[in-house]
Amino acid sequence: MTQTKKKATKSGKKAAEAKAAQALARAEKSVRKARKAVKHSSKKLRAKASDLRAKTERLSATHAEAARELQSAKAAVAVTEPAAVLVAPPLPTPEAAAPTLIVLRRRAKDLGVAGYSRMNKAALTAAVESATER
Repeated sequence: MTQTKKKATKSGKKAAEAKAAQALARAEKSVRKARKAVKHSSKKLRAKASDLRAKTERLSATHAEAARELQSAKAAVAVTEPAAVLVAPPLPTPEAAAPTLIVLRRRAKDLGVAGYSRMNKAALTAAVESATER
């Protein structure tokens, strides 16, 4: 009876070792596939980076050329034409426009109007006008 158990144990051990060897082989195969995928991906990324670097260099050259052309155009305009005098329309005077809420509150404070901080613009305008008439 003990010999049968020993044989069963030995055959069980061999089967477990065989399963472990198969699992190890599968794992090694998966690792090889993963490394190959990473290598392939790296090649693609290096190619994209190279393309982007080339585009960047072309754009930088185009930008530098445009900047040089702009400088030369500005220099040519400055030499050939006198500086233009810009005439802006006159700005409206502050008194012509309605005073802002901030201005009204300042006036009300200076005039001693009670409760000016809680008043709206219309009430402040009326309060300031009545305070200045007194």
